[in-house]
Order: sequence, then structure tokens, then C-alpha cells
Amino acid sequence: MFVDDSDTGLVIAGLRRYNLFTAAFFLGRQRSLHAEFVRTVGAGPGQRALDIGCGPGKLVRALGTAVGERGAAVGVDPSEIAIADNRRRDLAPNHRYERGPAQDLPFADAEFDVVTCTFVMHHIPAAARSAALGEMWRVLRPGGTLLLADASPGPVMRRVLRPLLGGDPFAEVDIRRYTDGVKATGFTGLEYRQSRYQTGILTAAKPASV
Repeated sequence: MFVDDSDTGLVIAGLRRYNLFTAAFFLGRQRSLHAEFVRTVGAGPGQRALDIGCGPGKLVRALGTAVGERGAAVGVDPSEIAIADNRRRDLAPNHRYERGPAQDLPFADAEFDVVTCTFVMHHIPAAARSAALGEMWRVLRPGGTLLLADASPGPVMRRVLRPLLGGDPFAEVDIRRYTDGVKATGFTGLEYRQSRYQTGILTAAKPASV
């Protein structure tokens, strides 16, 4: 499903297995989760939205619907397989897919109104995560919104898995681990929410006065 690139991080190598895994983990409710991401980040008509680590592009398409024909939804991913597949399947005129890692985004400064990065941070090499947050800051316009998210099952599933796995298997992907890094980058107004879809969501704003 993934290959490990020491410089880039984990990169999708097989979309079919990835899609099957995510469908099973989210119990077929990914569309509802993506709709929640779109609402939470505040994507709206005419805006430019970026999804970092877009994988199969499902969130890009949800963002594209929200921003409409006058807006733009862009997906970026280090996986050549994912980008090629999205470009072949998704022909919407306001959607675009580019290849690149989170820590070296191929976009101009302040190009986007909203930036999302979901289920990706733990795939980025630890030494490059600060650089990735810096790139999110760079490409986001002043006054724009950042959304980070990762898996966060409820207490029942955690209690079931803890004795089987000898600890909490989701502690390492808790998106709240990046709170200090997000603040240090310059973002303000951080808010965390627990989604009903086994996901933790962290949002922050780039100050309008920057």
C-alpha cells in the first residue's frame, strides 16, 4: 500500500488497497467525513483550496464542489501513481493535481485561501514536519485557514485494542501532537474537535495582519 522514501516519507504505491483499507476503517462514511472537513475549514465559492497528501483525490473533489467553478481545488501528493490516476479520472476544470512532498510544495506564496492535510503528518519524516508546517504557512494567504486531521477512534475501540496491542496504537498519530509546532510556525486560533468519524481535527488561522 505504501513505500518508504527516506527523504519524502511514506508514499502511496497501491491505490486499490489504500481505498479498501480506508473504506473499512471509516465504515464507508468517508464522504460524510470529507463533508465535515469542508465545513470545518470553511471552504466556499470562489476560494482556492489545497489538499496536501491528496492520495486518491476524494477530498479535492469535495473541496472543488464547495468552491465552485469560480474557485479552484488543488491536490498535491508525492505519489506519481496517485497523481497520474487523479489526472486521468478527474477532468473537472477547477481541479488540478501536482506531484510534490508536503515539505517542498510546488506553489507560490499565499496562493490558497484554505489548506487541508489529512491522515498525512505521521507519514512525513519527523525531521521534515516543521518544514512541512512552514510550507503550509507559506502557501496560505493571510487570514486563511489550515486544517490538519488524523485517525482518532473513540474510547470503545481504544479499550478493545489496547490490551490486544499492548498500548494505544493511535497515540502516535494524534493530531494534537503538532499543536506546539503549529503555534511556533505562527498560526493562531487553534481549535481541536473530535469527529464522530474516528478522526481528530485541528484547525488554525494565519493572521490577516501578516
